[in-house]
Amino acid sequence: MSAVKIGRPVRAHGLLKKITAIAAVAVGLAIALPATPAAAVSFVNCGSPVIQEYARVETDYLPGPSCFANAGAMNLHLFLSTKFHSGNNKVTFFYTVQENNYQTSLTLEKWQDRTLTFGFHATVTSVVIW
Repeated sequence: MSAVKIGRPVRAHGLLKKITAIAAVAVGLAIALPATPAAAVSFVNCGSPVIQEYARVETDYLPGPSCFANAGAMNLHLFLSTKFHSGNNKVTFFYTVQENNYQTSLTLEKWQDRTLTFGFHATVTSVVIW
């Protein structure tokens, strides 16, 4: 009859301690670091009269302007856009000129306005408020 060799006992207890310590550190970090909400621009009511602090796009397509608030970014499709206003924000508008499909962007510092010239219209594809 041959003898069966029994190897060293598995050190499961040490491995369990390491896993527990790593989990405790992860939980501690999750509790210690504050949760920050995802930054996203949102549509807001422009008001009547128009609230000047909001970033704003005026179009020939909609009866009134489209206003935006909060830092972050938003993808959208605003057709026949003609005027841009930054309000109390630094804003970048990404758009395509509808007459020639030229894609470009416009960054405005606080309290700046721009109007497309030569009768051009833009399709605004995204807004970033810094």
